[in-house]
Amino acid sequence: MKYPVRKLSQQPPSILLEKVEKEPPLWKYSFTWVCAVAGVLLLGVPIVIDSFTHRVNSAFLVDVSLSNQPYKAELEKLCHQYTEHLVEGDIRIQGKFADRATILSNQEFQERDRLSLQNQCQQITTQPPGIGQTPGTSLIDALSRLETEIHHQQSQGHTQPVAAAIVIQSAELVNHQQQDFTLIKSKIESIIQKGGAVTIIGSSVDLQNQLSRQLVSVKNTQVCTYSDSLACLDWLFQTVRK
Repeated sequence: MKYPVRKLSQQPPSILLEKVEKEPPLWKYSFTWVCAVAGVLLLGVPIVIDSFTHRVNSAFLVDVSLSNQPYKAELEKLCHQYTEHLVEGDIRIQGKFADRATILSNQEFQERDRLSLQNQCQQITTQPPGIGQTPGTSLIDALSRLETEIHHQQSQGHTQPVAAAIVIQSAELVNHQQQDFTLIKSKIESIIQKGGAVTIIGSSVDLQNQLSRQLVSVKNTQVCTYSDSLACLDWLFQTVRK
């Protein structure tokens, strides 16, 4: 007896659709979770770190007297290092000095300005008008000018601590007047009030010894050579931002 051959019926489209719908959604795959977490960390961590970074009144004053001109390469490198330590929202005070001092800029740092500031480092040893007309280098005048500028910034509501880098090779006599290291110490103490710090970079051996002796009892100060400039700037900003 022959039985009729029964054809296998194809699965209805509804069954196939049901199987597709039962496939686990994309978000259940572990790889998707890993990518999502990595994305959140990549975007979120810098924002969190930035929100906890204390803004500062930063100052960068450079000796452009004749005795410091041979160190142009070191000064350019130092200028780049200083710029790299700035974060958006810092107040940026920049000046130059020799026989007298002048402030060239005093404004809030914006990230978009970083490249322009780095390009300006190529003119780091150029003397502004009115500077260098008399032989000598006055550290006192530089500190006095900076002290005045800091008081001005504080009167404008910028009361954050000061991170000041003073770059000087030697403190030669100006109009035959000796440097008053007691006065220098007093002005540095004024600048570092309320958690500020000062580093003096590039000084000759004689000046470095004199400053080190005078500032040994003053907290948050360091005297460094050009070869130690990066470590000194790291210390300066870490001390003030903590």
